[in-house]
Amino acid sequence: MPASSEATRTALMLHAERLFAELGPHGVSLRGVSAAAGQRNHSAAQYHFGDRAGVIGGVFSHRMVEVDRHRRELLDAAPAVTDDVKGPIEVLVRPLADMVVASDGWYARFLARARWDPVSLNVLGAQPEAYSYHAARARLADALEALPPKIRASRLDQIDDVAVCTLAAWEWSRDRGEERLDADVMIDEIITTSVAIACVPPPRAVTDRQVSPAT
Repeated sequence: MPASSEATRTALMLHAERLFAELGPHGVSLRGVSAAAGQRNHSAAQYHFGDRAGVIGGVFSHRMVEVDRHRRELLDAAPAVTDDVKGPIEVLVRPLADMVVASDGWYARFLARARWDPVSLNVLGAQPEAYSYHAARARLADALEALPPKIRASRLDQIDDVAVCTLAAWEWSRDRGEERLDADVMIDEIITTSVAIACVPPPRAVTDRQVSPAT
């Protein structure tokens, strides 16, 4: 791809990341992304990405290439089978947090929006860069095999929520001019809290039959 075309594509992704973070994935048109990126051709985003799902996937891939590489390195260095929950949590949290801190932009807020939109979540989950996330999550699930399946699934989702929402709040604190935790402390807090979520016993003896399908 020519350098000028690649620069345009990158600018479109960065502006889409901000707009989607601010307004949600359904609050932004492709023309709006093109205009925000300073493109006189308001069809530029459609040309480069095709549709809204293409833009979402492009933003995700742009940010997650390095995160995926880091996660794969951690996965390769860790035992494939373990009952230690902190290791898989480190793999899930630290590469993403390191990237968010280094970029200090809008990506965590973009993820927070996408996490609650089924269409966006399906797009993200299908990207090649999501492989290491799914692998680390599977290892954590294996380490929590003593929990009833529905409780285990809930814990995994809670850990995702803590990581993404804490990182998003950390980004917002900058834009609001608020004091915020040092990055290293914030990342350690996410990991420590996630380990606690994973390890705390259920509030009472719970079996699958005792968990309502609606919960």
